[in-house]
Amino acid sequence: MKYVDRLGTYSFKWDGLKKEFGEDGLLAMWVADMDFPSPDCVKEALHRYVDMPLGYFATPDSYFEAVAEWEKERHGYEIKKEWICVTPGIVPALHWAVRSLTAPGDSVMISTPVYYPFMNAVNNSEGRRLVKCDLKKTGTYYEMDYERFERDIVENNVKLYILCNPHNPVGRVWTADELRQTMDICKRHHVTVISDEIHQDLVNPKLGRKKVTTATVGDYDDMLITMAAASKSFNLAAVQNSFIIIPNEEMRRSFNDFLGKMSLDDVNGFGHIATEAALRHGAPWLDEVLDVIYGNFEYLKARFLDECPEVKISELEGTYLVWMDFGAFCSTQEEVKDLIQRRCRIAMDYGAWFGSEGGNAFARMNIATSRENVKEACDRIIGELKKN
Repeated sequence: MKYVDRLGTYSFKWDGLKKEFGEDGLLAMWVADMDFPSPDCVKEALHRYVDMPLGYFATPDSYFEAVAEWEKERHGYEIKKEWICVTPGIVPALHWAVRSLTAPGDSVMISTPVYYPFMNAVNNSEGRRLVKCDLKKTGTYYEMDYERFERDIVENNVKLYILCNPHNPVGRVWTADELRQTMDICKRHHVTVISDEIHQDLVNPKLGRKKVTTATVGDYDDMLITMAAASKSFNLAAVQNSFIIIPNEEMRRSFNDFLGKMSLDDVNGFGHIATEAALRHGAPWLDEVLDVIYGNFEYLKARFLDECPEVKISELEGTYLVWMDFGAFCSTQEEVKDLIQRRCRIAMDYGAWFGSEGGNAFARMNIATSRENVKEACDRIIGELKKN
């Protein structure tokens, strides 16, 4: 898989460093996209589209067929065309779902540490109350704390729960039993669930694990929305296209009505064309990139285990985002920032951003990049820590 130097290419990851971190010149290993070219099949499809007049776009049936076939063949999830709603990304879809499925005063729960736009979707929705239920941590391993999970739902009268599957940033790929227990608790207490499955195709083949789609572990169609996209799998974030699967007709109508009232129900042709091409023809590219990503993880894990075992690395079951515990050296976010940004000259996502208790000593590293960049990051961090 060829590495692309993206500096100067309007890349938010590389060219947005000053805006996000206050300075340029850092090794960018933060925001979740890849430093690899998108699949040839996508580029060829977009070239054909650009050669045509770029008028209003009518979504073809073939797009919905491609989504349904991918979900069935890769994830064992059989869906109907009419269940699919299309949005320009999962983050805006989360905001719209919170607004359309809850009312001011309702509680919405998340499992922290978790992708921080989950918190924004609740806090930016007028009058909704955010409930944070920390995952249970044993060493470097995270799991659901079902006793606390159910207690928090009951005590806070939770109406909506946002699940991350696979989980960003801790790298867990939830098992069928874990998902079933989570969903059964929510069903028992009449809690609607959004399952963010944007990382669904990014599962570590070296562990022999398979990602389980939440909707396939039981009868939850009336309470579950599944959100997915080709963007993380095929490095297509810029084309802004996500498919939101809502089997329940009433919830789907509420979601679509909200989009219509905001005039957000038009579509981006580039996103549809790119997504369909990737889902139909991109599997070989995906297989190759998975080998690179999880090879990078094995390299990083071995380096720290051999040279600086005080830094604890969570197993990367899924995603390309490594959760790193610097608690042996740092106790506050400022100390982590001083180590990672000032001394090592690396841009990473800081643990405090992800909302959990005790997360200040953590950072998240994006390893969907060249082995040379991963090696350089390891060299810098290990070298600095060995000076202590």
